[in-house]
Amino acid sequence: MALNQFQIVYFEATRRCNLRCTSCMTGSNDPRRVRRRVRSELSLEAIRDRILLPARRLGVHTVGWSGGEFLLRKDAMDLLRLGVELGLECSVLSNGKALTRKRLERIRDVTGGRAKIIVGVNALDDSNRLSRDADSDRSIQVLEDCAELGLGRHVVVTIAKFNTESFQRTIDYVVRNNIPYNRSPLVARGSGSRCFGELGFDREDLQRHFHPALRRHPHGYVSYTPFFLSPELHEQASGGVRNNTVPENPAIGCWAGSWLAVNAEGEVSVCPVLLDELSGGNVRDRPLDELVATSTLFADITDRSRLKGRCGRCRYQYTCGGCRAMAYYHSGDYMGEDPTCFFDPVDRSTVSEHEEETNRTFKKYLLVARAAGVYRPPGKQPSARATPGQAERP
Repeated sequence: MALNQFQIVYFEATRRCNLRCTSCMTGSNDPRRVRRRVRSELSLEAIRDRILLPARRLGVHTVGWSGGEFLLRKDAMDLLRLGVELGLECSVLSNGKALTRKRLERIRDVTGGRAKIIVGVNALDDSNRLSRDADSDRSIQVLEDCAELGLGRHVVVTIAKFNTESFQRTIDYVVRNNIPYNRSPLVARGSGSRCFGELGFDREDLQRHFHPALRRHPHGYVSYTPFFLSPELHEQASGGVRNNTVPENPAIGCWAGSWLAVNAEGEVSVCPVLLDELSGGNVRDRPLDELVATSTLFADITDRSRLKGRCGRCRYQYTCGGCRAMAYYHSGDYMGEDPTCFFDPVDRSTVSEHEEETNRTFKKYLLVARAAGVYRPPGKQPSARATPGQAERP
């Protein structure tokens, strides 16, 4: 059986952290849990042999180094250097506290400038502290330093009820400063389980507050759901490139099926927010590419024909896919319908009122992606099976 191809491996290299965010999905705000887990962290050699080299065989072009706080690993710079030596683009996902100007300069030097810094900004005002143990000012300073140093930059905005009113202002800021971003849902993983029932967004929050802002700009990397892209348009633009049934070139809608995620102890999942909850195996037992080839979880998640409920009868079944994390955390079924979606299709003939706007924004996105050399129009593919990269996904 031919291996599926994936774009990115997201690796939580440690659970250690210098902050105590109340809804931390890795549980890094619990010192006792961290002390127990830290003894099981993978070594540099294991990361190379069991994750990075197998990831290259799966077509991965980018590794996102995360945590906890990735920079608390003593070998963080060695891992960045290793990634570059293996031909991988490197993203550093950080809470920003450890990203002094001097450390940013070192990251730039170690990677030859081939690094992107990703920070979280859930709100630009004091409400940021409702979810992050820090003010947004620190993250903003890091973004400004990155611009001066020539490092790539990216913002992750966790969406929940606490930032429904402020979300538009946050997106306006990042777009105005030409910073790419993606939204990440608050989930019941780790410490998030304590507040998910109270603060998790619902379909009304998504329809009224988050979705209008997300679909307005191409800066959000088409990484959200519901994503009302015409399947005919994506087929035409991509040349039919897919990872099983998950559309690629570029990947759109739900990221599950395009990503590989690994936690600090080596457990593999289909999405960062599903780590510790859904496992496709551990790289200590078998290398990453073998796990992916034999895992029922990956067989399911890359086959959107298996989706159920509204997602299974939707015109956008493949170009959106519904949020697999929201399906799982609300119902326990990762192939079930996304209950936070506000679209109620009768069948595949039901067209969303937002399809035309989504198509326009997607076409703008393709222009940017092509100019950056990370989208290849049909006829310019290196081979029929190759899965091209996508525009600066974190």
